[in-house]
Amino acid sequence: MTWIKKAYLYVVSLVSLIIIMVGAITLLNMGLKILLNAEDYYAYPVAMSCPAVPANSAAVKTAECDPEYQTRQQEYEKKNQQQQRKRDIAQSLAMIIVGAPVFYYHWKLARKEA
Repeated sequence: MTWIKKAYLYVVSLVSLIIIMVGAITLLNMGLKILLNAEDYYAYPVAMSCPAVPANSAAVKTAECDPEYQTRQQEYEKKNQQQQRKRDIAQSLAMIIVGAPVFYYHWKLARKEA
């Protein structure tokens, strides 16, 4: 076997092993975040600076100062966070599912030829 073919097999094996490791680490990280409920630590409350408007004033309240708006915004952010978590888990699983056969095949060929 030529050194180029040997190098190719080992490089592809290394890259696919790295992809598997990154996917597994990301999946483990997401699992621990869910298990320990650590995502709450990353949610920073947004301080709204709403001017005090007298009750008899004709001033219009802005949407950001409306308590219902703030509640809807928090629900939207929570839903968005859950969707992002699902995307991250799917990406990690895809990395493992694609990387494992590629690694196995190339590593088997490299060991057979060596």
